Amino acid sequence: MLLDEIYTQFEHCKSWEERYRLLIQLSRQLPKPTETELTSMPEIHGCESRLWFEFQAEPRIIKAYSDARLMQGLLFIVVTALQNTTTTELIQLNLQQIFDRLQITRNLTQTRLNGLQHIQTIIQQSI
Repeated sequence: MLLDEIYTQFEHCKSWEERYRLLIQLSRQLPKPTETELTSMPEIHGCESRLWFEFQAEPRIIKAYSDARLMQGLLFIVVTALQNTTTTELIQLNLQQIFDRLQITRNLTQTRLNGLQHIQTIIQQSI
Protein backbone atom coordinates (compact mmCIF):
# COMPACT_ATOMS: atom_id res chain seq x y z
CA MET A 1 0.00 0.00 0.00
CA LEU A 2 1.16 3.53 -0.76
CA LEU A 3 0.58 6.71 1.24
CA ASP A 4 -1.57 8.11 -1.60
CA GLU A 5 -3.87 5.10 -1.25
CA ILE A 6 -4.22 5.81 2.46
CA TYR A 7 -5.03 9.46 1.70
CA THR A 8 -7.74 8.32 -0.73
CA GLN A 9 -9.26 5.96 1.84
CA PHE A 10 -9.40 8.69 4.47
CA GLU A 11 -10.93 11.19 2.04
CA HIS A 12 -14.04 8.99 2.00
CA CYS A 13 -14.40 9.16 5.79
CA LYS A 14 -16.98 11.68 6.89
CA SER A 15 -16.51 11.46 10.68
CA TRP A 16 -13.95 10.65 13.34
CA GLU A 17 -15.70 7.32 13.94
CA GLU A 18 -15.12 6.33 10.31
CA ARG A 19 -11.48 7.42 10.52
CA TYR A 20 -11.08 5.48 13.76
CA ARG A 21 -12.51 2.31 12.16
CA LEU A 22 -10.15 2.74 9.22
CA LEU A 23 -7.18 3.11 11.58
CA ILE A 24 -8.20 -0.13 13.30
CA GLN A 25 -8.43 -1.87 9.92
CA LEU A 26 -4.99 -0.58 8.95
CA SER A 27 -3.59 -1.73 12.29
CA ARG A 28 -4.16 -5.34 11.24
CA GLN A 29 -1.72 -4.90 8.34
CA LEU A 30 1.27 -4.05 10.54
CA PRO A 31 3.15 -7.28 11.22
CA LYS A 32 3.55 -8.27 14.85
CA PRO A 33 7.17 -8.83 15.85
CA THR A 34 8.21 -11.95 17.71
CA GLU A 35 8.99 -11.62 21.41
CA THR A 36 12.70 -11.76 20.58
CA GLU A 37 12.37 -8.97 17.99
CA LEU A 38 10.30 -6.89 20.40
CA THR A 39 12.90 -7.09 23.16
CA SER A 40 15.58 -5.84 20.76
CA MET A 41 13.49 -2.87 19.55
CA PRO A 42 13.79 0.48 21.38
CA GLU A 43 10.68 1.40 23.37
CA ILE A 44 9.30 4.92 23.01
CA HIS A 45 8.29 6.45 26.33
CA GLY A 46 5.80 9.26 26.85
CA CYS A 47 3.03 7.67 24.82
CA GLU A 48 -0.31 6.56 26.26
CA SER A 49 0.31 2.98 25.16
CA ARG A 50 3.42 0.89 24.87
CA LEU A 51 5.23 1.72 21.66
CA TRP A 52 8.34 0.35 20.00
CA PHE A 53 10.01 1.93 17.00
CA GLU A 54 13.28 1.41 15.20
CA PHE A 55 14.38 3.27 12.10
CA GLN A 56 17.50 3.36 9.99
CA ALA A 57 17.66 5.41 6.80
CA GLU A 58 20.44 3.51 4.98
CA PRO A 59 19.97 0.66 4.51
CA ARG A 60 16.29 1.21 5.21
CA ILE A 61 15.13 -0.60 8.33
CA ILE A 62 11.72 0.11 9.83
CA LYS A 63 10.30 -1.79 12.77
CA ALA A 64 7.24 -0.62 14.65
CA TYR A 65 4.76 -2.05 17.12
CA SER A 66 2.30 -0.93 19.76
CA ASP A 67 0.09 -2.81 22.16
CA ALA A 68 -2.83 -0.50 21.24
CA ARG A 69 -4.73 -0.95 17.99
CA LEU A 70 -5.15 2.79 17.41
CA MET A 71 -1.38 3.31 17.65
CA GLN A 72 -0.86 0.26 15.44
CA GLY A 73 -2.94 2.00 12.75
CA LEU A 74 -0.94 5.20 13.13
CA LEU A 75 2.29 3.20 12.96
CA PHE A 76 1.12 1.48 9.79
CA ILE A 77 0.73 4.93 8.20
CA VAL A 78 4.19 5.96 9.43
CA VAL A 79 5.79 2.78 8.09
CA THR A 80 4.00 3.19 4.75
CA ALA A 81 5.26 6.78 4.46
CA LEU A 82 8.82 5.75 5.33
CA GLN A 83 9.01 2.75 3.01
CA ASN A 84 8.52 4.76 -0.15
CA THR A 85 10.50 7.86 0.75
CA THR A 86 13.95 8.70 -0.51
CA THR A 87 16.59 9.87 1.93
CA THR A 88 16.26 13.37 0.48
CA GLU A 89 12.47 13.30 1.05
CA LEU A 90 13.01 12.12 4.64
CA ILE A 91 14.60 15.46 5.45
CA GLN A 92 11.29 17.17 4.66
CA LEU A 93 9.00 14.45 6.05
CA ASN A 94 6.59 15.82 8.62
CA LEU A 95 4.40 13.27 10.36
CA GLN A 96 2.20 16.00 11.84
CA GLN A 97 1.32 17.18 8.32
CA ILE A 98 0.46 13.64 7.23
CA PHE A 99 -1.92 13.15 10.16
CA ASP A 100 -3.34 16.65 9.72
CA ARG A 101 -4.13 15.84 6.08
CA LEU A 102 -5.85 12.64 7.21
CA GLN A 103 -7.88 14.78 9.65
CA ILE A 104 -7.04 12.68 12.68
CA THR A 105 -4.58 14.85 14.65
CA ARG A 106 -7.22 16.80 16.52
CA ASN A 107 -8.75 13.59 17.88
CA LEU A 108 -5.51 12.20 19.30
CA THR A 109 -4.58 12.62 22.94
CA GLN A 110 -1.50 14.62 23.82
CA THR A 111 0.31 11.47 24.94
CA ARG A 112 -0.28 9.79 21.57
CA LEU A 113 0.98 12.94 19.85
CA ASN A 114 4.06 12.79 22.13
CA GLY A 115 4.77 9.27 20.87
CA LEU A 116 4.49 10.43 17.27
CA GLN A 117 6.78 13.37 18.00
CA HIS A 118 9.39 10.99 19.42
CA ILE A 119 9.15 8.96 16.22
CA GLN A 120 9.66 12.14 14.15
CA THR A 121 12.78 12.88 16.20
CA ILE A 122 14.16 9.37 15.69
CA ILE A 123 13.63 9.69 11.94
CA GLN A 124 15.38 13.07 11.77
CA GLN A 125 18.31 11.83 13.86
CA SER A 126 18.74 8.84 11.51
CA ILE A 127 19.26 10.94 8.41
